[in-house]
Amino acid sequence: MALSEIFYDYLESPEKAQEAILARPPMALAFLGFLTAAVSLSFWDSLKTGGLAFFIARTGSIFLWNLFAAFLWAALIHLYVSMKSPEALPPKTAKAIIVYFGLADFSWALAIVAAFIFLIPNAFHYLSFPALAAAGFLNLALKARGVKSVYRFSGPKAWLLILTPYAAFLIFGICFLILSLSGFFLH
Repeated sequence: MALSEIFYDYLESPEKAQEAILARPPMALAFLGFLTAAVSLSFWDSLKTGGLAFFIARTGSIFLWNLFAAFLWAALIHLYVSMKSPEALPPKTAKAIIVYFGLADFSWALAIVAAFIFLIPNAFHYLSFPALAAAGFLNLALKARGVKSVYRFSGPKAWLLILTPYAAFLIFGICFLILSLSGFFLH
């Protein structure tokens, strides 16, 4: 099955795409999704700072971050599932979840739309931030759909697995802020 067919099936009929992704995970499509996210977010960010060198460096760093995060996230979810029921894991699920994460990163292409909205010189340029937030929410929803499809979880459990790293990062940040402020005021 061609990569374009898998992408369109992912949008139109997720069951058909799931069969193709689990049978032979198209890692090239995942890398293309990570690259699309990196270019889109770099484009949106480079409107403020400018410069081709900054754009290329930012694109490379976002691409590597997305790639590293997807592999780490997939490994942790796969480890969690294998500890719960190792016999329930279909083959190639780790690759399949990375492909789903890459496909979800195509949603960051909305950042380019947000960048063009930001260029409007009137009061509507503030609409770029809700467009960027919508892209982020769509990204999380598609990742949850991927976890739900691959591991056969319920919707709330898939959302919980997707949001856990963000919640842990938020809790860690709040604890760090409290400790640093208490150290500042107690000193």
